[in-house]
Order: sequence, then structure tokens, then C-alpha cells
Amino acid sequence: MTFVNELYISGLKVFWLGQFEVQGLPAIECHGIDELAFCIDEREGAFVTVRPIEPFNTMMRTSFLLSIACCWFQASQGQTEQALLPSDEHFVLGDVGEDPDPQMNAYEALNKALGGDSVRSCSGHPCLGWVEDHHASGSLKHRGFYDAGQLTVYKNYWPDGTLEREFRSVDAVRSILRTYHSNGQLRSETRFVDGASVQYEDRYVDGKLRYAEERHRTEPYFLRMDLFAADGHPISTLQLIDKKKVEFIQKEFHPGGALRSEGRARYDPSRMDTQRTGTWTYYDTAGSVVKYEDYQDGRVASVR
Repeated sequence: MTFVNELYISGLKVFWLGQFEVQGLPAIECHGIDELAFCIDEREGAFVTVRPIEPFNTMMRTSFLLSIACCWFQASQGQTEQALLPSDEHFVLGDVGEDPDPQMNAYEALNKALGGDSVRSCSGHPCLGWVEDHHASGSLKHRGFYDAGQLTVYKNYWPDGTLEREFRSVDAVRSILRTYHSNGQLRSETRFVDGASVQYEDRYVDGKLRYAEERHRTEPYFLRMDLFAADGHPISTLQLIDKKKVEFIQKEFHPGGALRSEGRARYDPSRMDTQRTGTWTYYDTAGSVVKYEDYQDGRVASVR
């Protein structure tokens, strides 16, 4: 089972750090994003994917049980290797704001472009044209254009009139969804192609970038995955650097932005996973090299 030691919640995403334990075997470190956890077991060179028994909520629970889903994860979920939040260092993630109001999220079910299949009725018929909803105070809550009962363009508003989210189509296949903090700062931006997310960013309440990812449009792996602390310094970054070999450069940082480690990882389509490859270099906070790790087939072959 897996026990979570640290939990960081951001409305749209949850980052956590914990340990995976099986009776009779040493514990292995795990880190997770939302309902997926990535654990490294160097004894087998394997990753373990776990899912929670129940969905995450905003109660800031510091521990909960998870059940095993499978022992190998797909590359689209497995490119953040080792600790996204290094276990021996403390990062300040800052104020991520309040969770979106479930009433605001409810409109997503009416958004056909994002996979919603619900149909809204107006006077007994599927809504057609502009429709408005209001908060109990009378202020505008939602204004959207409906076609056959489903949304094509819309904006939602906080009770004080501040924009809460907006959705629009760029063309027949591309669309953008933006959400906002109650102070008016951009909270997140998601770009879709044929209803699938290809780019995602979310920000702290002060507007600083917290997390960014970009997915390949046809292959099951990420092109970019970056996480930032409240001070703007990176915690972990990953970027595709060789399209032919499908190799990535991954970097992890000490608090304050000093490079902690860097190396390459390669996607193997036959195994549907991403493994470390070549030489990884580790640094102290002053920038001096403390060790090298050489990888073969995703496992540490030697340490220098």
C-alpha cells in the first residue's frame, strides 16, 4: 500500500510525495500528480502506478490509502522520473487559490467540444442561442451560446462580476479554456485539439506560473512537463530534445533554483514507458558535481 507523507493541492491538480510499501520489501519513494503516482523501484528498474480509492478533495488530507492499478505506466504518465518534489528538500509552492465552484464546473458537461454529452432544455426543447444564468444575488453567473442544447461559446462569472472562466473555439478542431482566480488573475489555460488537451498551464494566485505541460498530438508522451515554486524558480523540468530518438532532457533543482540533477530519458514504444539513459549528473547547491550515475536499460549500472 502507499502512504502519503506530503500533499499539495491546487484546485485542478494535486501533487504529493509518499512511500510505497509491500510487506517484506523495502519501501520505495513515490510522487504523484492528481490520481496517478509514479514510483521507482531500482531493484527491478520498474515503475508502479497507483490510484486512490476515492477521488481527491480539498480537505488537505495528509495521508490516505491507495490501491495498485498496474506495475508499469504508460509513457504519457511516466515521464516524471524519481522525485518531482525531492524528498530531502523543502519547496514553497505558494497560494494556489480556492477550488472552482462545482456549479461552475457543471457547465463542462454541456460542452460538446470537450466531450460533454448533456443537453440543456429551454421551454421543453434543446436550447438554441444565448442563455444566461444568475447567482442568488442577481449578478450574472453564466452566459453561453447553445446549439441543439450544447455549449459552443461561454463565460462564467464570480458573484462579484469577475470572470471565472471562458471557453471559445479557435476553429473546427481547436479550442481554448481559461479559468481565473477570484482576484482576476489567470488560473489556468488549456488548449484542445479535437477535444483532447495538448497544452496546459496553471498559475498561483499572484499570476506566477506553477505548472506547464505539452502533449504530443498523436503519440502517448509529453513534450514538456515543468513545475515551479512560488518564487518562480523551477522544481523539475522535462523537455523533448531529440524527436527521432524520442529523448528528453530532465532537470531537477534545489530550492532557490540551483541545478540538482540532469540527464536524459528515452521513450520506448515497445514497452510503453520512458527510461533513464546515459549519464546523469548530480550537483550540490554550490554547483559542484557530487556524483555521476550511468544507466543501462533504465537501471543504474554504475555510480562514479
